[in-house]
Amino acid sequence: MKKLLISTLFITCMLSVVNAQEMPGATPDISKNLIKLNLTSLPIMNFSLQYERVLSKSISGALSFSIMPERTMPTFMADQVVNMAGDMSDEGSIDAETEDLIRNVLFSSYTITPEVRFYLGHKGYGTGFYIALFYRYGHYEASNMPIPYTTDLEEEIKIITTANITSHTGGFLLGHQWSLGKHMCLDWQMFGPHFGVSSGDILGFPTSPLSSEDQINIEDDANGVDIPMFKPTVDVTADKVKMIFDGPWGGIRFALAFGVKF
Repeated sequence: MKKLLISTLFITCMLSVVNAQEMPGATPDISKNLIKLNLTSLPIMNFSLQYERVLSKSISGALSFSIMPERTMPTFMADQVVNMAGDMSDEGSIDAETEDLIRNVLFSSYTITPEVRFYLGHKGYGTGFYIALFYRYGHYEASNMPIPYTTDLEEEIKIITTANITSHTGGFLLGHQWSLGKHMCLDWQMFGPHFGVSSGDILGFPTSPLSSEDQINIEDDANGVDIPMFKPTVDVTADKVKMIFDGPWGGIRFALAFGVKF
């Protein structure tokens, strides 16, 4: 009788353990909160943090926020833009004034990215290979763009220009996350294409009022700019040049992030 009682208690305990493992919401003693810093965006002064919350063995939710304070374009990117601008010009290169303009433009941006992750491995709970679905809101600004212009009276002036773009995109992300001990993790976001729409405007303020002829010439030149898949609307007055546009937007997420768990 004593052996039967002990066996019954043992079987009951084992069934309780198995049942707890299979019950939705029953999780082992793990850290459910993860805060991660994107390491790959730091060289271009783009600071990105992500908070992830483990909801079950296979599912977690995450929210990312990134911000790039106003700065000039990194040298390697500016070199590429200068080369592209030169290839597009009739002369095969750009003048020193245009190159200086490109290299001194100031950029800033921020993005907000909520996502749902599905962990496919046997470990789960925020560890292993995952597929995520996400939405991204982005806002981008450019300033310090004094564009030189010669008026119909042969006067050299500048049009001080700024630009703003807002985007809404959605996509998927493939990645793998490792636990580095009990309180640290490494998140490799391998490949995350996203596509959607954008809208924005470019505003220019001339240092001297524009004549009627200047307004017509600038509007014709702006309408003649070929921006693939974008639809610009141009409005020019004596003291302002405005171009409103909308069109597709896209990008690819890639990151290596280091984080803490608690």
